[in-house]
Amino acid sequence: MIEIRIPKEIKNYREKLFFGLTLRQCICAGLALLICVPLYIWGSRFLPQEAVSWAVILIAAPLMLAGFFRYNDMNFEQFAVEFIAHHFYPQKRIYEYEPVFMELRRMYLLEEYLAETEREAPTTYGSVD
Repeated sequence: MIEIRIPKEIKNYREKLFFGLTLRQCICAGLALLICVPLYIWGSRFLPQEAVSWAVILIAAPLMLAGFFRYNDMNFEQFAVEFIAHHFYPQKRIYEYEPVFMELRRMYLLEEYLAETEREAPTTYGSVD
């Protein structure tokens, strides 16, 4: 029997391109391969193999992280910006407390004010002098 997977939440759907990877994941993996394979081949001529291996890992890890990382529906770049803003910029926290009954009090005072101004203002529209 043929089965089709349907995600519970439509926002979680990601179109798969190659080998079950999304376009973003394919691009990041391709960039990692394009950079790291030549680096490993040509770098082993000039440096010890252990140093070249570490260089390949240090270059490939951020590229793969950018492609495969998701947290709360945020990509790596969005998460990095939010993380830096939260941890390194000053946070402005304003304490503001207003009880629920203050809106009722304002309405009551406004009604009293309107009633008072209506009593004080003389109505002169129907008088003939």
